[in-house]
Amino acid sequence: MNFTSFHFLIFFFITLFVGHLLRNETRRLRIFLLIASYYFYGVFKPEYLILILLSTLYDYIAALGIESSRNKRHDKKIYKILSKLSDKTWLTISLILNLSLLGFFKYTNFGLEVINDVFQLNQTPFYLTPLDIILPVGISFYTFQSLSYTIDVYRGILKARESFIDFALYVTFFPQLVAGPIVRATTFFKQMDQTKAITFEDYKTGFALIISGFFRKLVLADNLAPLVNAVFANPQNYHYIDLWVASLAFGWQIYFDFAGYTDIARGVAKFFGYEFEINFAYPMAARNITEHWKRWHISLTTWLRDYLYIPLGGSKVSPARVYLNIFIVWLATGIWHGAAYHFIVWGIWQYVMIVVHRIYDQSSLQKFLHTKIPLLWEVIARIILFFCLNFGFIWFRAENMQKANFMIGRLFGFEDITSSFKFASWYPKMIYTDYLILLILLWIYEFYMNKNNIEIEKTKRLTLSLSLQVWMILIFSSPDTINFLYFQF
Repeated sequence: MNFTSFHFLIFFFITLFVGHLLRNETRRLRIFLLIASYYFYGVFKPEYLILILLSTLYDYIAALGIESSRNKRHDKKIYKILSKLSDKTWLTISLILNLSLLGFFKYTNFGLEVINDVFQLNQTPFYLTPLDIILPVGISFYTFQSLSYTIDVYRGILKARESFIDFALYVTFFPQLVAGPIVRATTFFKQMDQTKAITFEDYKTGFALIISGFFRKLVLADNLAPLVNAVFANPQNYHYIDLWVASLAFGWQIYFDFAGYTDIARGVAKFFGYEFEINFAYPMAARNITEHWKRWHISLTTWLRDYLYIPLGGSKVSPARVYLNIFIVWLATGIWHGAAYHFIVWGIWQYVMIVVHRIYDQSSLQKFLHTKIPLLWEVIARIILFFCLNFGFIWFRAENMQKANFMIGRLFGFEDITSSFKFASWYPKMIYTDYLILLILLWIYEFYMNKNNIEIEKTKRLTLSLSLQVWMILIFSSPDTINFLYFQF
């Protein structure tokens, strides 16, 4: 179910009304929210429910198995049976089942493509035909969320939940189910167990987040989509300035689209008494790539830090090993986003930028620039960041590596770097230069919002801001509302 659909509006008000009636009946409320969440997810495709139920069931059993084995619980027959396997075995089972499910649906066809390319099978009788596999919506998100639970139980950070209803609600809670943020079990269960009355401030903040999310999605992201889609579909038909504009516009589009979704998710959760941590802290206002990634998709980057980077040794190893660990994390980040070569290259490019910045940050040049020209460098650093991010935007959005490389070559005037490095002798007329003004205004908007947090604004100022956003939603919403971009991941 899409947040921008009329269907969701009806679903939300019915769920909120019934939830309010059940607010003093904890178990019934949790059962109702679980049923509502399954309905929300089943609307996309009912078959998806089988997968999420399987994922929920084996992680629920694995966590109980870890705890039963570790504590030698024999008070119930089921615990006695589960305790026969070691806690490490149960964790391994959880890892294998989760990653196998994700791997089959998301990476099988990419694996076949790689085999065909490596062994040059494309024009031979041995060509491996792609399978007809549909990627379930949100599988990357709920797999990581469920997996973090069993890992935390294994680490002793969290006790396994005996109630299947509680754990299933954690995995499927509808506001964040299909596109995050990735919520930690420690956060969710703490709020579930410490139920508190929902205050006027909660409703006010939730409403503000929902309006902000719809504004970012419907007014900002969706109005950039026609430009981005047109240029990326046929880059050879556009001037190189238009390619710069479109690739930068995509960076803003995916940011507003994804941040808009998580704003709505956080706002909706507020109405049911749950507080999700912020997922985007105005990353386009960052001054360098390290700061950018501390502000962008925070729930994913912190997940990879805690469950991949630190277990690999983090920064408490030799310098060479640190850079290897960072490389593994960013390679995994690229692969998590998509099963294609261009997503892998995108992940590696983020790694290159971060390594260069780490080296620069420890150099005398950094001290000189921050000391001698601090204000000027604040501006220049951000321009450099956008210049470098732009190549990543192209690799991320392009349909394949061929189109991505073509576009990157055209940015600098080359005819087609996939075949030669000859400069183009002719360009079409520029048609999207007016969008440059819009992109600059978006940057100003980002800096303003970075300084003025919508969640802590005073009532009068917040009312004015929300009224303006509602007016702009009504006037400027694109008639062709598209699905949230991160649904495909």
